[in-house]
Amino acid sequence: MKIWNSRYLDNNQRFAAAVIAGLISAVVLGIAYGVIHSMLSIEASVIYILIGWCIGYVIRTVGKGVHKRFAVLGAVMAFLAIWIGDICSMYTVSLGIPMLLSPGLWPTMILAWLRLYLATGVSSLLSLLFRIAGIYFAYTQSVIL
Repeated sequence: MKIWNSRYLDNNQRFAAAVIAGLISAVVLGIAYGVIHSMLSIEASVIYILIGWCIGYVIRTVGKGVHKRFAVLGAVMAFLAIWIGDICSMYTVSLGIPMLLSPGLWPTMILAWLRLYLATGVSSLLSLLFRIAGIYFAYTQSVIL
């Protein structure tokens, strides 16, 4: 039956396709959020939930997986999108993208990112909770139940 069905993909091939689609969507959504945030200078933390849902939807439709690894992939890709968006909005897009492409600067960027969002304040706490909610939405929406 596999010979006649040229569109047949096994579970590992679907997961590989979901990784590629999730990575592309995470990078595109992260850069788009960074551009919008740096241009408007308004932080709309609710968008993180939308980003998580979109990444989960892409992984679910491309991967069509029921295993936990698809859910974990969605959470990791949502975290990646949030991190890219925050770096692009903190350092503007013209500086953020080259900094993301140089791994030697990653520890400095991670430390600055953690200092910014783990500060003691109501707004930073709410912003962190919306980021966690976006990751949770990506986790739950990435698998077919």
